[in-house]
Amino acid sequence: MASFGCSDDPEVDTAAVQKTLMQGWTAYDTGDFAAALLHFEHVIELDASLADAHNGLGWTHLSGSRDLIETAEVLAKAQRAFERAIRSDTSNGDAWIGLAETLFLRRESDSDFQTALRAIDNAFQGDHRTFFRHDYQSAADIHALRATCYYYLGETNLARSAVARALQTEPSNTAALSLQQLLQ
Repeated sequence: MASFGCSDDPEVDTAAVQKTLMQGWTAYDTGDFAAALLHFEHVIELDASLADAHNGLGWTHLSGSRDLIETAEVLAKAQRAFERAIRSDTSNGDAWIGLAETLFLRRESDSDFQTALRAIDNAFQGDHRTFFRHDYQSAADIHALRATCYYYLGETNLARSAVARALQTEPSNTAALSLQQLLQ
C-alpha cells in the first residue's frame, strides 16, 4: 500500500505506524470493520498527517455502514475522513473516489452528485497507485459511478457517454450494463 506523509515527531515509530496501517487495511479487506476502525484511529493518533489512515477510516465508515441503513451521521464521518485524507494528500485518488461514493450515497441534493463528479475527475488526475485496493475493481466501476451520478442529475446523454466509456474499458462491467439497460 502507498503511504503518504510521516510525522516529524522523532518519538513516532514509523515502522510501527506502517505496520498498524497495514493491519487496518488487512482487517478492512477481511470485512472486520471494527478492527479496521481501531487500527486506522490508532495510526491517526500517532501521525495525524498520514493521508492513507484517514482514507482507511473513511472507507471503513462507508463500508461498515453498508451493514446498517446508511445514516447521515455515518456518511458525515466518512466524508470528514476522506476530506482530511485529501487535505493531507490531494493526489490520493482512492480518497477522492471514497468522497465521490459518500456524496452519491448521501443524495441530499443535486450538488452532492455534482461534487461527486468533480471528485471523480480529481481521482483520475491523482495518484492511481492507490486505486483498486478495495470496493472498486476497475476504472469501469468508476466510470459507472460517474454515469449513475449523471443519471440522477437527469443528464441522460452524459450518463450514456459515461456508460460507453465504462464498457470500452470493461465490456462485462455489471453496473455499466445495468445502467445501459435503464437508459434505453
